[in-house]
Amino acid sequence: MKRTISALIGLVSLPAMAEEFSFLPSTLPDVSAIERYEVHTPKLPQGMPMAVGSGLRFKGYEKGTSALEFWSLTDRGPNVDTPDVLVRGKATASKLFVAPDFTPTIAQIRVSLAEKAAVIQTMPIKQSGKQISGLPVPSGSVGSTGEVGLDRLLNTLSYDVNGLDPEGIDFDAQGNLWIVDEYGPFIAKIDGKTGEVLKKYGPGVGLPAELAFRQPNRGFEGVAVTPSGKVVATIQSTLDVEGKTKSDALFTRIVVLDPATDSVKQYAYPVSAFFKKAGDMKIGDIVAISETKFALIEQGKDKDKQMHNDIVLVDLSNATDIQGKTLPNGKLLEFANAADVQQMGVQFATKKTILDLRKLGWKPEKSEGLALVDGTTLAVINDNDFAVGSQLKGTDKKLDELVVSDGKLQDKSGNVHQGASLSIEQNDDKTELWLITLRKSLKDWK
Repeated sequence: MKRTISALIGLVSLPAMAEEFSFLPSTLPDVSAIERYEVHTPKLPQGMPMAVGSGLRFKGYEKGTSALEFWSLTDRGPNVDTPDVLVRGKATASKLFVAPDFTPTIAQIRVSLAEKAAVIQTMPIKQSGKQISGLPVPSGSVGSTGEVGLDRLLNTLSYDVNGLDPEGIDFDAQGNLWIVDEYGPFIAKIDGKTGEVLKKYGPGVGLPAELAFRQPNRGFEGVAVTPSGKVVATIQSTLDVEGKTKSDALFTRIVVLDPATDSVKQYAYPVSAFFKKAGDMKIGDIVAISETKFALIEQGKDKDKQMHNDIVLVDLSNATDIQGKTLPNGKLLEFANAADVQQMGVQFATKKTILDLRKLGWKPEKSEGLALVDGTTLAVINDNDFAVGSQLKGTDKKLDELVVSDGKLQDKSGNVHQGASLSIEQNDDKTELWLITLRKSLKDWK
């Protein structure tokens, strides 16, 4: 059943239903209507809401109604920033996992138009019949970020060789789900009925080895399945090759996997000029319009520290496949300057910003899910990070001025800060899903 926004516009005069649903005024000439929904989500045993905004894809209309159904998913679970941990005397990055036994979960969201949005079904991700966790992958394994997981008492947690940090979801014509993650970065084919991982691709294991140079927690951040079944995944930010390129690389990578042949192509998505450092640009999600045209979210703070959450049209039709390409000295293209790129004849993907979500009133920091309901209606969802954060108490030091050793907080001179603790703080951040109706189809944008 096709959604008709004209019918909804007549409902503007109805009283608002608390904050579950509201129409928002459009200040941009290309936007005819904006609908904001607060998504009702299940609560975890620890009391925090499930954060299902790490990816979004339109599943279809509910049978016999005009309600919309979406696939969505969580990331690795509620975690907060912590000081580095001393591992054999070396300061090592860490995260506190508020719910260490949390399983990354696929969810279905139902949007009852002009009423409410709610998670109606969840499906935990499994590997070999066993629920996985979101805990870091062991050091030395494909996908390791080098992070140490901590519990609430700042004790070290075990690793999970099957751990995933999901950040994007789509489905193919056979009903399989495809998700991408930030650890590997991995691309996983998943049974759409059971949540079982059927196949997993990673750097050096079906994907280009150089993808292992992704910045920690900046792996794949979006996935799109094209009409022919190609799986397109975006690296969130620039690769940090040999620890030298994250701030200066001219592009981040778009990876195109053909599951029928397991062949791979790669394309360069250019960094926007308004970012102070290349690594400040982050991709949020991607959705296919055709085989070569896509819409994606580009976000991050610019040179003036103004936050961007932009919808960008991307075209790969004239872009160069950079799979296997290197500079004459053998180094990866992340080391290239503009002259190098021109001399090699490498064409980047073309892109055009069509919507600035901030100008529409978007407030959340992270817009991490993007879907197309039809040619003129976009759906956007945020990740509220399970509405938790951390705060140091009992000390005037900052996180980066302390380290964790044997479960205790100490400064970098080895002095234990008695009474210092890391508090888990609940906040009021909500999961929002917006439906944005454009005045013309995305296929007509040039």
